[in-house]
Order: sequence, then C-alpha cells, then structure tokens
Amino acid sequence: MKKFLMFMLAAACAAHLRAADETVQAAGVGATYGAAVNEALVFALEQHDGVAISSSARSSIVNSDSSTSVSASGALDETTKLELNDAISREMKKWAQGKISSYRVLSDSYDEHTRRYRVVVEAVFPGPYVVGRDPANLRRMAVSPFRVKSNTYSWHGQSAGTAEWSMTLADCLNELLTQTRKFSMVDRKFDAEVNDELARLADANASKADSVRLSQKLGTDYLVVGEVALSDVTAPAVNPITGQALAPISAPFAEVRYRVLLAPTGQLKWSDVVRIDSAQFSAGTLAEFVSQTAEAAAQAIVDGMMANILPFEIVSITPAGTIVIGEGGRSLEKGEVLVVYALGEEVADTRTGEIIDQIEESVGAVEVTAVSPKLSYARVIDGDIARMAVGSRLRRPETVPAPPPPPATTPTPMQVLPSGGVVLPF
Repeated sequence: MKKFLMFMLAAACAAHLRAADETVQAAGVGATYGAAVNEALVFALEQHDGVAISSSARSSIVNSDSSTSVSASGALDETTKLELNDAISREMKKWAQGKISSYRVLSDSYDEHTRRYRVVVEAVFPGPYVVGRDPANLRRMAVSPFRVKSNTYSWHGQSAGTAEWSMTLADCLNELLTQTRKFSMVDRKFDAEVNDELARLADANASKADSVRLSQKLGTDYLVVGEVALSDVTAPAVNPITGQALAPISAPFAEVRYRVLLAPTGQLKWSDVVRIDSAQFSAGTLAEFVSQTAEAAAQAIVDGMMANILPFEIVSITPAGTIVIGEGGRSLEKGEVLVVYALGEEVADTRTGEIIDQIEESVGAVEVTAVSPKLSYARVIDGDIARMAVGSRLRRPETVPAPPPPPATTPTPMQVLPSGGVVLPF
C-alpha cells in the first residue's frame, strides 16, 4: 500500500511537468506536517508571483483542515504523510487557482523539542496553455464594438438599429483580421461564455489537467475601437412614366472612424475614416444591405490597417519565378494586381531618433493567380523579378476614381417648318 501511494503521488506530481514549466523550492515550518507544507507552498507562490499574500489569507491556508491531522506524538508515518499530501493537493487547487499545478516534498523533519515540522517542497508552475500555434509569436488584437452616434437609421422606410450594424462590422473585422494570420485575435463578444467555462475549471471536481489552464486568459496588445455614424437610405426613385427604377444617386450611408490603440499604454498607432456609399449596393433586403455594407467597411478598415502596420510581403520566390505572398484566405483575390516595392535604408526621425520606416521603391507589379487559406501565388506582369526579394512589400495600387460621365441625352426627333416653327413628336 505504501509503495502504491508513493508511486501515485510521484506520477501526479510529474504529470504536468513540461519543458515550459517552472519550479520553485521553498521551506515552511508549522506545528503540524500539513501546516508546514502549506506554508512552504505559500512561500513558493509569493516567490513566483513576486507578490506577498496577506496575513489573513496566509493564516486561512496554513491552518486549513488538512494540516490538523497528526498522531498523538506529533510525528507521522510515511503513509499518513502521503494521504495528507493528497488532501493538501486538492485544497491547493482551490486557493492557488491553478497557478501551482503540483508539488513534491523534498525533505521533512520533526523536532521533538519544539514539536514543530520543517518541510522543503518543490512547487511546479505551469507554462502558458497553448492551443496549436504558439500565440506568443503573434501580436494579440481585440476588436471592441464600435460606438454609435445614433440609435437607429432607416432603409427604404424600415427602421433598423445602428448597434446591430456595428456588431456585424465587428464580426466581419474579426473574421478578416483572423484570416490575415498576422494577429492572434482575442474575441470579446463571448466573454460571458468564456467566464462560465473558467468557473467550471475552478470547480473542485475539475481535473488537474484542466485546472492548470486557470489564470491564463489572454489580454491584448492592440485594441481596435471606433465610432459609427449611419444615414437614412431612401428607396430608388421610379420613373413615373415607365415605372422602372432609376439609377441610384450617390448617397453617403456610413462613416466609420476607427483607431488602433496599443492596449497597455493607450498609444495611438493608426487612425483613419472609412465612408460607404449606399448607391454601390443593390441589396434586395435590409439583412442583405447590412451584410454587404458592413463587410465592405470592414474590408476597407483591414486594408488600411494592414497597409500601414503590416503590409503584404513576399515570403518566397520559386525557381520558376512564382511569387509567394504571405497572405491567404479572404485577404486577396485571384486576378488582383499588386505593386511590388523593394526596401531600402531605414529612415529615422531627426528629432527623436526613432526609426520611422524603410524607403520603398517601386520595382514592378504582380497578378495574383491562386489563393490558398494561408498563402497566395502571383506572376510578375511588370518590372524586373531580379529586383524583387523575400521581404519586399506589396500594396494595392492607388486608384483615383474617374469623374462620372455626363448624363446621356437622346436627340428629340422634330420637324422644322419653313416658317421657322417646329412640330414636336407628340
């Protein structure tokens, strides 16, 4: 029985020890074996976190129920110690909130004169919980629901909520930014559901393998915030004679002002405004109109952000001359043309010495020929491929919209009389 308990305790202590785990050794002294172990664990937690635990909380932990079981003489046999450690481990999961995944007793001694135990423990602190790719390699970003200037707007006489349009915009932004694969997106929309799950992990019945994930909820590096102003959209006018809908006239619908903030400091990293013209969309229903306009606004925002924060870049050039771009998914479309820029020397602010950017020189253009979920492929259609290299930037060409053509006029057939009068055809 003794060997079996020792084996089980050793296995439990080693189960969570991974390459990323940290260990801290600490000593504790107490009137009982359990009190000494608990005090050592408190000291280990304080060393690891660099924060002192209050005296009241310390007393509650050290003098927990598991620390009071002692034999008449005060000294304990090994089997009783193992049983106590099992009870201490269960209680530790509650008060340490998963920060300590396991521990093992390195040494213990009982002083007959002072009738006190001294215990040295090695506590194991789990590393970050990672699903798939390590998010530490990517900057974290969260999209907050944009503020609204008015509660409602109307579309073809139907009243609609501005907040719903703003939430659709946030959903589209999350989708598009996730597909750039440049950020580890932190979704705030379902915080309530995430908090419910964390409560389950903190439950006493949760497994130790799950409880180690507590206290690892991710914060964010970048925060996308903004303000939305929507205008009413009227139904297309109808020709009173033919009954046919007339061509829509340009009408501003959405103005979205957004900012990218460095979350820990509030520093403004980028800001811009996106405007959406309702005349560019031919939706048959309000739901379709909301989906189309919100997605168009999100795409314009992501394009602006990526062009200035993390522009497209060449990640590989095949021997056959195919340009491989480090973007896929919905970031690019087949047939798109991108301008290629070679990077030159870095340019610094003359007053602060801060590196502003690198000089860009246009060296050609490529056309996207295929898009996969993670990468895109392109062929060179202009310029010298020898001047293109891994790391060269790619940007969408800046286009200036052409002025609208003058309205078409149809000559009116009429007959001119010798007297100078005219006969109209009606």
